[in-house]
Amino acid sequence: MATHTDTAARVDTAGIAAMLGCTRAHVTDRLTKRPDFPKPFINVSQKMRYWRLGDVQAFLQGKRGTR
Repeated sequence: MATHTDTAARVDTAGIAAMLGCTRAHVTDRLTKRPDFPKPFINVSQKMRYWRLGDVQAFLQGKRGTR
């Protein structure tokens, strides 16, 4: 029986925006276009994408550590 553990810890643009305290538009228009930002692991459509929560958290921790 297959399990889908990867989908349990996922985050969408609204979730990333909430983590950062910014708008979804900022996440979509600026953050996700950065070459060092993790690629989504689920692309339902252009407006519906999901990232692994751990990948996003690691990216954010790396950015905070470089300031």
